[in-house]
Amino acid sequence: MTNKETISWIFLATALASQKQATNIKSIAEIADGINHAVPTEKELKTSLSWLIENDWIKKTTGKYSLTKKGIVNYNFASLKTNLFKYLAKYRKNDLKVQIASAFQHPTPIKTSLTASK
Repeated sequence: MTNKETISWIFLATALASQKQATNIKSIAEIADGINHAVPTEKELKTSLSWLIENDWIKKTTGKYSLTKKGIVNYNFASLKTNLFKYLAKYRKNDLKVQIASAFQHPTPIKTSLTASK
């Protein structure tokens, strides 16, 4: 898996793990395992979480992770697409193309004050 794919994998795991409340790194790793059938290494987690924090997709507060407003908007927008991973693969930030190798479609967007009413 490339670094770009790993970042996307960890972002999705963080989004799913933190839907109800901020989550710890263990929960992120468990969700990542469920997505990819592989436990992320400490290096994969650290590198990906650092990139996601630096680019304002997630935040860390008292040792727990959650999506930022920007992360929620990107996740919800991607969830409206027929293929979440395909959308994430097209997102570019600082010449880092986020790519995912397999397809996943999340059935419901994360409920927040930013979620558009239908």
